[in-house]
Order: sequence, then C-alpha cells, then structure tokens
Amino acid sequence: MMREAVKNGNANGADLALLEDRVALRTGKKQIYGSQIWRDPETGKFHVMPLDDPDNVDERRAAVGLGKLQDYISIWGVKWDAEEYKKELPEIEAKLENQ
Repeated sequence: MMREAVKNGNANGADLALLEDRVALRTGKKQIYGSQIWRDPETGKFHVMPLDDPDNVDERRAAVGLGKLQDYISIWGVKWDAEEYKKELPEIEAKLENQ
C-alpha cells in the first residue's frame, strides 16, 4: 500500500524507505535504501547497516525520490564506496549478530 501511495504522490518516498529498511532489518533481511546507520560501540565508527545490492542503491533511492546515499550518510561522516562496503559487510554483520 505504501509503495502505491508513493507512486501516486500520496506519501513521501523517504517514509517508504525508512519503513521498508526497518522492517527488513528487524526480520533478518538486508535493507534496500541504506537509511539505517549503526555505530560500532568498539570503534565509534558509523556504518551503513547490512544493505542488499550496494552497487545499485542509488538507483533504488532515486526511484522513490531520495538523493544519493553518499549525501545522506555524510551526516555521520561516512564515505560511500560500494566495493569497500562489500569487503567490510561480513565484519559488520558479525558485530551486529553479537550485540
């Protein structure tokens, strides 16, 4: 319903992204739009929580009216590099599982 409401201009794409990402992460899946950020308590460094298909995240974000992921995550001082993210993802996932 929410996707249809965004498509018809009756809901905000950012709200859809937040909702879908939160639900995905809370049900053991990876997020879609990269809206959820996690702070590593050991290092204090911020990370994009597990994200599906990081190579195409900006296309998905654009489809719901969101800007580029780099623009969003710069608030936390994070630099987006999909290749580096894919290398770091197993460590991020392991740390999140152990919380």
